[in-house]
Amino acid sequence: MLIDTHIHIALNGLFNRQSWEDANREEKVIWIRKILRKYKSQGIYILRDGGDGIFASKLAREIAKEENIIYKSPIYAIYKKGHYGTFLGKSIVDRGDFKREFKILLEHRLDHLKIILTGMVNFQKYGEVGETAFTLEELKYMVDTAKEHDIPVMVHANGRDGVGKAIAAGVDTIEHGYLISKAEVHKMAEKGIIWIPTLAPLGNILDSNDNRFQKEREVIQRVYEGQIKNIRNAIAIGGSVALGSDAGAYKVQHGSGLLDEIHHFEKIGFDRKEIEKMCFENGAKALNLDLHILKSWNKEE
Repeated sequence: MLIDTHIHIALNGLFNRQSWEDANREEKVIWIRKILRKYKSQGIYILRDGGDGIFASKLAREIAKEENIIYKSPIYAIYKKGHYGTFLGKSIVDRGDFKREFKILLEHRLDHLKIILTGMVNFQKYGEVGETAFTLEELKYMVDTAKEHDIPVMVHANGRDGVGKAIAAGVDTIEHGYLISKAEVHKMAEKGIIWIPTLAPLGNILDSNDNRFQKEREVIQRVYEGQIKNIRNAIAIGGSVALGSDAGAYKVQHGSGLLDEIHHFEKIGFDRKEIEKMCFENGAKALNLDLHILKSWNKEE
């Protein structure tokens, strides 16, 4: 069974923020159902969303039940005002803001808390991922608050500083984790933190020889190769790595994105069965799903 642990259903070729806000519920359901059926056509029945600011993933979770898909949503992500994350969620400045937003998320029954800690990888300048938006104290407060409610924490983080703080705060999963060192890889493994390295966004650009990023190709290649090296190291020392495509990102399509991710893991040198086992077992842990129940559910499928 395949599990895509990192998608963004609100990012697609069917609608954007404006058309979504202008549409009625029936139109929205048609769009969401079409995307979900792309996953089903590839045998992917379990998905975890990274959040959006228009409640698309909340509706997707509702429609997914009708499609017999397990769908986990954070409703929307939390990011620091003035930093990266506008299209993924809502900004906060201090603890008071977080308390208010977390209360709203609880009312919407979030499946996991999504926190955006750093920016994206800069394709123009190697090593640049933007500032770490929250202090360790701020991050730990949010993580501890979520855990008091038995809610897992999913953190977008790149670079040594950001990933290091996420590890220290005790998050459950680290998304992306580009431009880190052996130290962070080993600490993730020691603490049992699940790493979702999302190779497809960079790997697909490289595979396509994309004209849009010809000038940036050398940096992208260097970052991608560093990620591959760290993945090998993580698995060699017994770290938990799950597969997430980051579907919705440039050149990563819904449905086929996870197959692209598997392809990139195969290029590293992992056996297909080994990859599918990681995809299922570590993916289930990332989504806080019981393996025994999942196996039974799969047989019923």
